[in-house]
Amino acid sequence: MNPKLLALLTGDMGSHETIGRICGDLGQVLTAFLPDMIAMETQLQFGFVYDGCETGFKNDLIADLDEYMVLVDGSLKNWCSDFTIACSTGAIVPMVECLMGGDPKTLIEAEGRPASRIELELAPLIIDKIASVVKSAVSAPGNFEPTLTKPYNSEDRAKPADDYVDMQAALIRVKVELYGLVSHFAVIIPQKTLLKTTVRTPAAASTGAKTGEGWTEQLQQQVRRSQVRVEARIQLTPLALGTIARLQPGDVIPFLDKEDPTVQVSANGRDLYTCEFGRAGEQYTVRVKDTATSEEILIRDILG
Repeated sequence: MNPKLLALLTGDMGSHETIGRICGDLGQVLTAFLPDMIAMETQLQFGFVYDGCETGFKNDLIADLDEYMVLVDGSLKNWCSDFTIACSTGAIVPMVECLMGGDPKTLIEAEGRPASRIELELAPLIIDKIASVVKSAVSAPGNFEPTLTKPYNSEDRAKPADDYVDMQAALIRVKVELYGLVSHFAVIIPQKTLLKTTVRTPAAASTGAKTGEGWTEQLQQQVRRSQVRVEARIQLTPLALGTIARLQPGDVIPFLDKEDPTVQVSANGRDLYTCEFGRAGEQYTVRVKDTATSEEILIRDILG
């Protein structure tokens, strides 16, 4: 029997009209409730527009997304055990820039790239709200909260097991607008789940926003807890190119500084501190001699 016909008969797949209607209903709820929910957390004015749906196998739909997406896999008890939310870094990167003090009026479209570690840690400010709206809109008994993985870049998505059987799914696409920049997010849900779903309009969320001072403090605490790769750089004695090409294991290159070699410490490609090279016990260390700037500017430089 034709696999699509079998999926239709067993309830694993629906007609284009039925799936399109359910996706449209859910898309309209997302666009109606997300702006206020995200504004309550970020004080930023996002705009959302339902941009249609696509159908196909779940892994194929995810693979066909834009190159630089942040993904979260989720489940909601009594509704769906396997849905995925994908948000373009084109929405997450400028959001983080604004939250760290950037001027929304001067935002420019950044070159596409994977999200940094800090951007991944702040991605739930958008993605968790998407999951919350989905939870409120579908008919899931028990009032359970969604269970979500940590955000990860699409390039880090694990390959399915050899015996994995893919499912027919639908992708709900929503356009995201932030101060003139346009990107999108998507929610990928199995069709068998959608066919059993009744979309309802959630009760209006509270319009009371957090104070700017309270939000700033919360964001700063979250950023300060973020893990950042730190690197140290020591200048060596200049060598001729021919000498460099002939270096062999065991050859020694001296430091440029004859006493207390100077070390430049950086994070995310930004120089942060001037340090001295040293040793404590069995570990080599650096001791900070000079700071580049204030704490607030330093954090912005690392994020930049």
